[in-house]
Parts: sequence; C-alpha cells; structure tokens
Amino acid sequence: MGGGNSGTTDNGSGTQEAAPGDSGETAGGDKQTITITYHPGTVSKDDFVEKMLTQTYENWDKKDQVELKINKIDAADSDYLTKLQLLMQDASQCGDIVFEDTFQLTSDAAAGYLAKLDDFLPDFEKWNDGSSFIEATKAATYYNGSYYGIPCSTDSRGLAVNKDVLEAAGLGADWKPGSWAELLDGCRQIKKNCADVTPFWMTIGKANGEGASMNGYEMILYGTADGNDSLFDTKEEKWVVSSESIKNANQFVATLFDEGLTGDYSEMLDTGSDGYACDYLRQGKLGIYLTGSWFPANFQTGGSYEWPEFGEKLAFLPMPTEAGSGSITMSGGWAWSIPEKSANKEIAFEFLMEMMEQENYYIFIDANGNLPTIDMSEFPQLFEKPFMGDARNMLNEALFRPKNEYYSTVSTYIAQMSEDAATSLDAQGAMDTYKANVTGVVGEENTIEH
Repeated sequence: MGGGNSGTTDNGSGTQEAAPGDSGETAGGDKQTITITYHPGTVSKDDFVEKMLTQTYENWDKKDQVELKINKIDAADSDYLTKLQLLMQDASQCGDIVFEDTFQLTSDAAAGYLAKLDDFLPDFEKWNDGSSFIEATKAATYYNGSYYGIPCSTDSRGLAVNKDVLEAAGLGADWKPGSWAELLDGCRQIKKNCADVTPFWMTIGKANGEGASMNGYEMILYGTADGNDSLFDTKEEKWVVSSESIKNANQFVATLFDEGLTGDYSEMLDTGSDGYACDYLRQGKLGIYLTGSWFPANFQTGGSYEWPEFGEKLAFLPMPTEAGSGSITMSGGWAWSIPEKSANKEIAFEFLMEMMEQENYYIFIDANGNLPTIDMSEFPQLFEKPFMGDARNMLNEALFRPKNEYYSTVSTYIAQMSEDAATSLDAQGAMDTYKANVTGVVGEENTIEH
C-alpha cells in the first residue's frame, strides 16, 4: 500500500477524506491507517455515513494509534459496485472496510474479493450473545460455510399509498388490495377518477440494476404460484429461465404500461426514478408506489423530500400475491465487509465492532431509514417513526434472493426483462430474451424450465 497523506484532506475531525485508491498503510509517523470505502445514502440531504464514521472514530479508544481515511464514492448504485470491485482487486487500493450491498456480497465472496470473518467473530460479543443481533439478518452475509460481512441494515418491501388519492378515487383511505386483479382494478379506478394523478409506480429498467430487480420485478415474480422457487429452483439448484410464473409477472408489468397506469417511461427508467416517485407522492400526484421500508426517510426532517404530514397522508401496505393467497415481501440490506487484500484486517474489524455500538450505529440507521440489524431498545424513538412497525412485521415471512454466485449477473437480466416487458416486447418475448441471456451466463446445464 502507498504511504503518507497524498490525496487526502482533513475534514476537521481527525479523520481524512481519501481520494479513490489512497489506502496508506502508515501516516503521521508510526500510526496505522485504515481506509473505509462507502456509497452515501440518497434518502438524506446529509452524509450520515460520514457522520457515523466520524463519531465512531472519536469514541474509539484506539484513535490515537490509528488514522482513519474516508473514501466516499458518490455514484449510482451500479457504478459504485463496479468501482468497488475494481478497487478490491488491487492491494494498493482495496482499503480495509467496504460498504457492501448484500445482493453483491455472494459474488464478491466467490470471486475472492472479501475476507472470511470467521476468525474474528468469536471476539465480537454482540454477534455471539444471542440477543443483540437479529439472527435472521446474519444469513445475508453467509456464503459457502463462512461469514463475509456484518449486516448493518435490513428491509422489507410493500406498497406506499397516498390515502388522499385513494379517497378521491373512491377506493377509501383503508383500501387494501388482496390480489393482483384487485391492485390493477384499483389503479384503473385512480386513473378514471383522479385527473393528473399517476396510479402506480415501480422501479424498472436495466439502468436501475438491482433496484429494478428486487424492489420491483421480484416483488411481483415471488408472488406467483412458484413463490420462492420462481427465480431459482432451490431443490434442483438451477435458474428458472422459462415458466408460467415469469410469463405472468411479465404480463402484469406489461398491463400496467399498456393501460397507462404508470408514469412516463423516461422518468421510470431514469436512475432518479425513486426521486420522481417520492416527489409525486408528496404532491398528491401518485397513488401507489411499490417500494421498500426505507421510503419514510425521504420525507422525514433532513430527508430529500421533507414532508411533515407524510405519516398521516401515507400508508404502507403488503404487496398481494397473484392469486390473493396472502402477501409477499423480500428482504435484503447492506453490510460492512473487509477486502481479502487488506493488510489491516484485525484493526479494521476492531473498528467495525465500534461502528456497531448503539450510540454510533444510531446515527446511521436513523437517517438511513432501513430496519436495524441489532437490538436498539435504548433508542425507542426509532420504532415510533411512521410505518416502522408495519415494515418490521412484514419481515416475519420475508423471502430472500438466491444465495448463488451468479445472482448479481442474473439480476442485470431481470432488470432488462422488466424494461422489455414494459416498453418493447410482449410477455413471452421478454421471457425468451431473458432465457437466452441467463443461459449464456450460467450455462444450459444450470437452468431449468417450470
């Protein structure tokens, strides 16, 4: 690793901002240096991640022995992930702690970019005491017999609805769709009775990457008859590339767009799709948004779309299944991991444990808007926020993405399929293209048709 302070600026807290690729091993004499690479959140006007890191450093009993460098990559999610992978391939640039989307974690671990944390975990009291960590969240960082990260946020997904729009449409503020058919009928009623209001919004398109795949399309696909096996056959351990479930999910998306029940293509396909949706909800120009439990953070004080009345004006509803046999939610989240090529794994993990102390972690999870992965009973105000209870309850039956090294690549083609079904191909054509794309990546022997 390179030494010295080249490419950094003092941020006034004793920590330094690191230019991408600067991961000095020593600085300020004999001080050891650890570099943290992250992607700032988009739900808040403030960089709450940097605030959390700075406070953690100030509270750390080893701050006089270690210098902290902060490497912020301000880019779209997909660009951040690409840049992070490139950094982790180079020992001189990999840094020591990285912010990992758990959808990418499996493939990064399989590629050898991430260090196994098994040897460090016995010293992590919170991990082992049976009460601090929410056990289910640990699965997000588990792959092939080892843990590759410490989960720092989790989530659920459902329908954010504007109750004033529902009332104006004649549905009633307490309307709750029980099936796809009821959801579509509700959208049609909004379109008929509410001028200048978009009935439904979801994240779609290749440009939106995993946001389109998991937050949008998979919330539909996993609600089909195949359920948890609709994307990946867990018994055969093969990717499902053709099925009635995929075709039906494609048709649902196509119907929304064919009947004009959604927003403009240009805005929904844009990487700023979520921003458009939040602003339209706030203005009363959107009825229903298929989104995640983090959405309230956009509207709270300090959020990107501050709206003091959002707790009264909105509701967070379960996404119904196709047949009306219940509801569907998916859970994911983010984690802190250590690159395999880091030369400072031990001290990096010590700092990581300090990051998960409640008083430090609170800064992150409060502004992040996601659900906490550790016990936060000392901060009950977290659970007094609107919809936090609804979102947490949805976790009881949450489904998860396939734990397969090809998922992050397949996700690209899922996002593309959502775009194809919405804009250019019929349900069958979108599935045929998806089948060809996925088969080309994972091999025909690793695919199956239902």
